[in-house]
Amino acid sequence: MDRQPTEPSAFSHFLSTNYPAEPDYVVHGPDGDVIAAKWHRPASRTAVRVVLAQDTVMYHVGGSTSVAKFVDGRCIGTRSQHGSLTVSPRDERSEWVRGGVCEVMHVYIAPSLKQGYADENLACSAAPEIDPIFAVHDPWLQGYFMMLQSEFETFAGSGKYPDALLLTQSMELLIRHLVCWHSNVSRNSRRRLVAAAAPRPLAPRHLARVLAYIDADVGRDIALADLAQLVGVSKDHFIRSFRAATQRTPYAYLVERRLARAVDALRHSTMSVERIARDAGFRSAPGFSNVFKKHYGMSPSRFRSRSH
Repeated sequence: MDRQPTEPSAFSHFLSTNYPAEPDYVVHGPDGDVIAAKWHRPASRTAVRVVLAQDTVMYHVGGSTSVAKFVDGRCIGTRSQHGSLTVSPRDERSEWVRGGVCEVMHVYIAPSLKQGYADENLACSAAPEIDPIFAVHDPWLQGYFMMLQSEFETFAGSGKYPDALLLTQSMELLIRHLVCWHSNVSRNSRRRLVAAAAPRPLAPRHLARVLAYIDADVGRDIALADLAQLVGVSKDHFIRSFRAATQRTPYAYLVERRLARAVDALRHSTMSVERIARDAGFRSAPGFSNVFKKHYGMSPSRFRSRSH
């Protein structure tokens, strides 16, 4: 287990200090745990006095820039500009003062995810510790959170549950970047990770095996670990080798194949849009419609009428 009963989840802690506002939305992982949330944090003074179950990576979306952080009574910083990133380690005792409403997106990283990454990619047994950073400008992280926000907000409804492959792929990429640039990992280990940033593309026979596995049933949940196991590499290595071979991530390819199946059904069947969405692997008809509009510039229903 990732946490003991005495360690509350990072999400539950932020929920208890956000009164009276609920989060804008919550993203659950396949096991039901909250892995991300978007908030409007009110003007307030709050403190973290206990060890939490996860590290929290915070992206400042908008609102007040008057955000001060104190650790052991020492002021770490007083301004968090739009687009800046902050990491709050799970065991850091801190105090926060917000001068106005701050719009922020959180991603929560469990210790088991860091340990899993270390086991697969680092020559050390201990999980890496992510540095406590405040209001830094990291172009990669900014682009990552903009992508993640766009993807999460595609899924309509109160119970947001994005695709499992998207969740595992995005978390793997995030942990890799944090380990490379914002962690206690040794300089030599960081150099090896950075040097491996552009691996060779998957061999044609390996790529064919992966694509056949995905195309066999694009409507099911597909695990990143299963794809990596098909070719005998780590999840981190697989993502980068697949992208080198196809110019897209595994999740982007899966979405393309699901849309292709949906387009064929819209053109050649009389099934409802809801049934087509479900058969193609989308979790809801509104979510399918949002993805479809992003790629084709119109709703599935309008596409069907124009095709006919």
